[in-house]
Amino acid sequence: MNGTLLTPKPYAFIQARLGSTRLPGKVLLDLPENSGVTILDHIFNRLIRILPKEQIVFLIPETDLELENFLKQRNYHWFAGSETNVRERYILAAEKFNAKDIIRLTGDNPFVDVHSVELLMEAMYHLKTRMYCLSFLGLPLGMGVECFSYEALVNEKNTKTETRHTEHVSLHIKEDLETYSVFRLIPPHLTKEEMEFSNRIRMTIDESSDLKLANLVWQELGDISSFFGSKEVIQLYQKKPVLFSENEFVEQIRFTLPKNESEKKEIYIQYGDPKQFGSGHFDRCQSLSIELQMDGYAVNMDTKSMLAADISILDARETIPKDEATFLIDNLEYKNRKNPYVFLLPHPEMEWKNKNYFSFYTSPLIDTYRDAESISGNWFAYVGSLKEGDCDSLDRYLVDILSPTWKMNNIIRVGGTKPKTPLIQYYPRLTKMNYLKHISEAEGFISYFGQSVLEAVYLKKKVAVFGMTEIHKELGMFLSQKIEIPYLGEPNDWIHPPDTCLSSQLTLERNAQNTILNWLKTL
Repeated sequence: MNGTLLTPKPYAFIQARLGSTRLPGKVLLDLPENSGVTILDHIFNRLIRILPKEQIVFLIPETDLELENFLKQRNYHWFAGSETNVRERYILAAEKFNAKDIIRLTGDNPFVDVHSVELLMEAMYHLKTRMYCLSFLGLPLGMGVECFSYEALVNEKNTKTETRHTEHVSLHIKEDLETYSVFRLIPPHLTKEEMEFSNRIRMTIDESSDLKLANLVWQELGDISSFFGSKEVIQLYQKKPVLFSENEFVEQIRFTLPKNESEKKEIYIQYGDPKQFGSGHFDRCQSLSIELQMDGYAVNMDTKSMLAADISILDARETIPKDEATFLIDNLEYKNRKNPYVFLLPHPEMEWKNKNYFSFYTSPLIDTYRDAESISGNWFAYVGSLKEGDCDSLDRYLVDILSPTWKMNNIIRVGGTKPKTPLIQYYPRLTKMNYLKHISEAEGFISYFGQSVLEAVYLKKKVAVFGMTEIHKELGMFLSQKIEIPYLGEPNDWIHPPDTCLSSQLTLERNAQNTILNWLKTL
């Protein structure tokens, strides 16, 4: 695995105070009004989806007793330090909690994009230095975060003592590109066009007009998904730009920072549209984008046909590459062309030299859960966009047939439509961290052919597959035979299962990306 050998354990530090001059007490204001949910609650409720509670800490001034009492009532973790020397507050908090990697947030940003936080956590796995700072370009103001190490935070604390360095925690890092590695990454979950719209959107809360816009955005998006991210806010802007004129004249403090002038080779990744081909292509390409950017490339992604770039990568099985210089991922055109290629998922038409070994690729976050203990009788099913009738059929099969046969005490299903039985715990979707946590805690995993099945095998789970479509039926039966896991049939045509479901003996290594990295070195 590239990057650091140790699994990162980042802490989210949220600096908050009641003494705002423009909007006093703003962090404890309700959003929406009279909801009983404060701005700080919104931040915590988002972070708890990707981090354990003990790694979420509010950093407050030691004189802010009202804020301290609120945090105690909520049973949130907190640390009190200097009101004026915020950098010292961070250093002391990091030393108290033994935080080696820090995610910095501010208490006036209720709608932090947790998916971008997950992606920055992925980037930590690829660091080659401890003197670092990570952030994303192109997110709406107030929806991004930054990450840095304790070593970078504490460095030069006795020499960089100007007010701007004590008030602004990471400024000394971003001002010095020779001492520190400052990564400003391109968000792989946004297109170039969406990033351009981001520059017009302000989602931080400094003044009453900011708060009014936050309420308006919540009215539009909160009922659909209370954890909406940057993409949803940008799409709302595209539909209703007038809404965002509410705070367009609020001034924001900005610093002029040095830029890294080194030229980067541009890579364009075209991936299969999630609406048509499921989320697997998109998910792994996001992880690939982060890894390639941490290796020094500028990477853009989209479902559109290849845009101009120095290097092209195609992760869309049904798409014909434009030339033989494009690197192919899971694309069957490799047989007819001379393109470089790799398979990240097994396929009947690929050459499989060792049936007991396969090299695959997924988010490095999975290694956070490799040693997690499973809960006996706990089973997890992922069904993607399975239709209502097929979901109902699967649920009956899970409850009436599989549960008594495989001794399932608790069934969790993610995706598809809401179950009609109370015997199945349901989530429409989960963050990557929550998803991997559920798999790691499960005794067994059930899904259709795809990346999630390999992730479950990698985590040493009992695994069974079913056919969601004709192609998934074909691929599921192939995988069942190759790695000796049960094939369960298809909705409304289920097969009676074997008496036991065993873990596959397939050895998986998360290193298939090395084929791409090695190819790039030859260019």
